[in-house]
Amino acid sequence: MEILEGHNKFYVNDAQGQQVAEIVFVPTGEHLSIIEHTDVDASLKGQGVGKQLVARVVEKMRKENRKIIPLCPFAKHEFDKTREYDDIRA
Repeated sequence: MEILEGHNKFYVNDAQGQQVAEIVFVPTGEHLSIIEHTDVDASLKGQGVGKQLVARVVEKMRKENRKIIPLCPFAKHEFDKTREYDDIRA
């Protein structure tokens, strides 16, 4: 499974090129981004795809010296249970 980067999002396509998972983030100001939305198709549920998408956003925002507000319920849950994300949470 390859995670691709688009404009303000990371996503996964299936073998036919259809998007089957995505996480959308919005840069806000110079040092902040909001994770708005995470969606994973039912065919990928339970495979850790959502966690991998959150991790990719965290990695990108750390490189850009941005903090994250996880408004998306899934991303918020990941931030709440992953202590390694405490440093990047706004």
